[in-house]
Amino acid sequence: MSQNVIKIKSRIKSVSGAYKVTSAMKLVSTVKLKQWRNKMLANKEYTNQLSEVVDLLFAFSKKVNSIFLSPQKGNKKLYIVISSTLGLCGSYNNNIFKVSDSKIKEEDDAIILGEKGIAHYENGEFKILEGFSHKYSIENRHLINKLTHFVINEYQKGTYSEIHIIYSEYKNSLVFLAKDFTLLPLSFDKEEKLGYPPIFEPSEEELVNTLIPFYIKTALFSKLLESEVCEQGARSNAMENATNNAKDLLDELKIEFNKARQAAITQEITEIVAASKAI
Repeated sequence: MSQNVIKIKSRIKSVSGAYKVTSAMKLVSTVKLKQWRNKMLANKEYTNQLSEVVDLLFAFSKKVNSIFLSPQKGNKKLYIVISSTLGLCGSYNNNIFKVSDSKIKEEDDAIILGEKGIAHYENGEFKILEGFSHKYSIENRHLINKLTHFVINEYQKGTYSEIHIIYSEYKNSLVFLAKDFTLLPLSFDKEEKLGYPPIFEPSEEELVNTLIPFYIKTALFSKLLESEVCEQGARSNAMENATNNAKDLLDELKIEFNKARQAAITQEITEIVAASKAI
């Protein structure tokens, strides 16, 4: 009976250690979630304003045509898959992989961001482009600039008919949806708007050539930022569930420990009484 008490006590110690770790990780991920969510909301407002300006530009500039507004010839596509580098974030990566597995074909190319995605697709059927994956970080502005230039140049060359981003869309702190977003070709509202047309300075062509690369970079960064928020949210939820499970398990083990200790005490008393009667 004493061996059972020692065994339960050892399990309580082990679960208590796990409880402390998950509690600390939950606290850290919750703080990061709040920080990144504030940045995402500020960036979303900026992105929406930029989209309105670009919509207005194309609605009143009927004579301007851009290569970024129509699909290129060929069937080859490029997919930018945003996964996580760290683990312990629940089903975050699995949801991303479900979408990418169904979308990416053998003839397509892919840029995998995040070590979890690299490990998942290291033996994939499609080609993975090097030079981006191992340096991925939402705070690495050099990487974002490099990725933006690569996307724009390759699309202008006609290397890819379409360029997609597979990322996680933030709904709320509990719901994150893996999405396939078409980065190129661009899609804007070209319907004629009421009212007087704006004055374009210096010219419509120069505004289009300046705004489109800037808009592509902003759209790419916004999806990376939203994915970062979803990753931190998924990790916070996973650590909260793990902490609650550890707490429930601790409560059960303590009850079991008290029962085992009481049974051991009762057995010792019984043995002492039986020995005294034998004397």
